[in-house]
Amino acid sequence: MPTNAPPATYAAIFRLPHVPFVFSTALAGRFAYPLVTLPLLLAVQAATGSFSAAGLAAGTYGATAGFLAPLRARAIDRYGRRRALSTFASLFAMSLAALALVTSLGASAILCTSVAALAGAVAPPIGPAMRVLWASLTPTNVLLKKALSVDAVFEEVLYLAGPALAGFLLLGMSPSAVLLLPAALVLMGTLLMISSPAAQERGWPNASKDSPAAEPSLLKQRNFLALLLPVVATGFVVGTVYVTIPAVMHGPHTEAAIGLVLAAFAAGSAVGGLLYGALQLKVSPHKQLLLLTIFLTSATAAIMTTSTALGLGLVLLVAGLFLSPIMIVAYFAANGFGGVERQNTATTWVNTSHNIGAAGGSVLAGLVIDMAGTNGAMIAAMCGSAAILLISMRLVFRPRSRYALMRGVSGDPIERPADDGAAS
Repeated sequence: MPTNAPPATYAAIFRLPHVPFVFSTALAGRFAYPLVTLPLLLAVQAATGSFSAAGLAAGTYGATAGFLAPLRARAIDRYGRRRALSTFASLFAMSLAALALVTSLGASAILCTSVAALAGAVAPPIGPAMRVLWASLTPTNVLLKKALSVDAVFEEVLYLAGPALAGFLLLGMSPSAVLLLPAALVLMGTLLMISSPAAQERGWPNASKDSPAAEPSLLKQRNFLALLLPVVATGFVVGTVYVTIPAVMHGPHTEAAIGLVLAAFAAGSAVGGLLYGALQLKVSPHKQLLLLTIFLTSATAAIMTTSTALGLGLVLLVAGLFLSPIMIVAYFAANGFGGVERQNTATTWVNTSHNIGAAGGSVLAGLVIDMAGTNGAMIAAMCGSAAILLISMRLVFRPRSRYALMRGVSGDPIERPADDGAAS
């Protein structure tokens, strides 16, 4: 047992070599993303005079950013962190600058949407890359779990502060001009992050028959799919909530109240991340994901019992306590799939799974609300989440050979051998 391991506290994480510089610069780059959406939407609306065109541009940006993320992560695994991230960051910054230019000149909806789609397609996966870096920056699994908790909490803070800062800047600047800020942040933050010695890959494989491209797809691994499905279910519930809450609170002058209620969801998630990071659980990651997703789904069902801002805010505050822990567990377990060569791809699939679930939940909620009201949408979310979780359980707990059982089928591979006190 190691005797010189650093104490497993949140403060100890920031005393580890390279962590303050790498994490702060990564956060600067990641702060670009919550700053993009609002000025993008308003810039396209101002250029075209159409909210439909603005919504299409924002949706296209989100779609290419989310659904092409595994391909960008695969590029990092194949060509190296520094080479891929610097290329993506440069292309993303140039795309945002181009979008600022064309919207300021009053370009057509087709051109604005095309440039927005290009920006999303080359958005650098800084978050997944940072979560992979945590595994090499932390010497024990306990510290890794706490680091991932800190990462999740700061991400929630960024998405709370980003829209607020964008709104403040829009009071005195045009939307097109505001787009230049995230362009500068993502370029500066990414280049500084990868300049650290900690970001240097060691013994990176070249493209060959032993490269990640020659390995079986992660999605063909049953345990990996079982890991992703609870994240899909979580996204399904979250997407439903973000459509249902505005419908429940629909009325004149309710925009600010809706924003505060949804902010309570993010606040609860931040608190939940900190609380989870302080725990030492000896339950397999897959079982943790199943239980946490059940708790999240059950808590959000209380939306059906109230329509007041205070009541809804309290419901989402409690439900949010389970959101960050779900993502933390998934990221922690995903680190062990695919080996060192495909860590970025594995952790990015966690993000993409959440986005897929959220997109499905949003679409279904919109359809069900029109036909059966907001309570019907929440019931649909509960049923959908339960069905996805049952599939995940079936993948893991179906009868298997004795050899497979001896290898371990609970979906909890971890990059390093478990150390004393580590979650297993």
